[in-house]
Amino acid sequence: MISFYKEFGPLGYLANYSDYGFTINGIYYKTVEHYYQSEKFSNQEIKEKIINASTPKEASNIGRDRNNIRIPNFDKIKVQVMYKGILEKFRQNRIIAYKLIETRNNMIAEATIDEYFWGIGKNQSGENNIGKILIKVREDIKKEILNNILSKAKKEDTIYVLGHKRPDADSIFSSYLLTNILNNLGINAKMSILENEYDLIDSDKELILDNLKIKPEIIKNPNQEKFILVDHNNLEGLPSNNVIGAIDHHIISGEIYDTLEIEYASTGLLIYDLFKDTYEFNEEEKKLIALTVLSDTEYLTSKRFTEEDKILYDSLNLNLDVNYYQKKYFKITDFSKDINDNIYSNYKEYNIDNLKISRTMLSSYNKEFNKYFSIYQEYANINNLLLIWCNYEDLKTYIVYNNNLITLDYILTSTNLIIKKLKLDGYLDNRKTIKI
Repeated sequence: MISFYKEFGPLGYLANYSDYGFTINGIYYKTVEHYYQSEKFSNQEIKEKIINASTPKEASNIGRDRNNIRIPNFDKIKVQVMYKGILEKFRQNRIIAYKLIETRNNMIAEATIDEYFWGIGKNQSGENNIGKILIKVREDIKKEILNNILSKAKKEDTIYVLGHKRPDADSIFSSYLLTNILNNLGINAKMSILENEYDLIDSDKELILDNLKIKPEIIKNPNQEKFILVDHNNLEGLPSNNVIGAIDHHIISGEIYDTLEIEYASTGLLIYDLFKDTYEFNEEEKKLIALTVLSDTEYLTSKRFTEEDKILYDSLNLNLDVNYYQKKYFKITDFSKDINDNIYSNYKEYNIDNLKISRTMLSSYNKEFNKYFSIYQEYANINNLLLIWCNYEDLKTYIVYNNNLITLDYILTSTNLIIKKLKLDGYLDNRKTIKI
């Protein structure tokens, strides 16, 4: 459960006092509180006094003043009024809409100890109507973004579904899955890849070639086509007007307005959750979804695989032999190769708040770690590279970043979560660009 109180801290954006304004019927409201309190009255003078109040607290005080006569039926419509204000707050402030959607399917509670209608109250026995509204708004905004993407796609002759550069299994399989779904919806969609970039990531190459015989269409001139991106939300050189949306489980770049980004174990699992109630996945597609999860969680060993992911994964009802796939496809880094080859083999670029981060991910057992780690650590520091090293014998993750070494006592393969940790711990404060 996610609980918040007041407009301060990382979850403060959920509060009605938070400073995110919006417009309804041509009137600008500074906060949800300004809107909600003003809707209690038909007297235009009182309404304008509330709307123009300098703070939400001042607006609340005017609205709660019993000397001001409310409209007769306000108690009957107050939940609908609150919903409309909160919906428009998030609808018109996409940055916090992304944050709200990122809370996945978690329960949300307004943790006010003296409020039993809008909050959960002292003993968590309250009705929590603010929390319920936020959950509904979360679903409504998510559907709106998805519908925006689909509506724009229906207007195009052809939509090309495109994964990231040097695609891994999640990127390739998710492209295939979304292409099938779009075609089922009557949208002419094609799984695609940019010319000269069908360079599969080494660790997933065998898994991809064994389980997907269809090759993506090669795009020679991206300036003439329209795209939906999967497993990334960076333009990567594409014209912004040519990208109509993105579905991803990495950090929001802000480059594509209609982006559905949620931290699932894989993009394939996110696509499954988005469409499972409206699209009938066949057995082959379900298997590919499961394989995106296995490959992106290092065969269920990574902390990226959450309890919520497990529930979705289990609902596929496949009973795959994970040990079989792990033995067949999971490989640690081949340290007999040149260091530059290994850096490039699992290399990706991220653009976070205008900070360019280049990262590589390596894997080992103790023997390889003890022999090679210091060499790669020095390389990463010299070249301003984010190095993520997972050691599957001691089950630890080693993060090298800007001459710092961070050790996690568990396997974590999500670059998204690692960058969030670096940001939270202050390692991104110097805004130093990382490049290779």
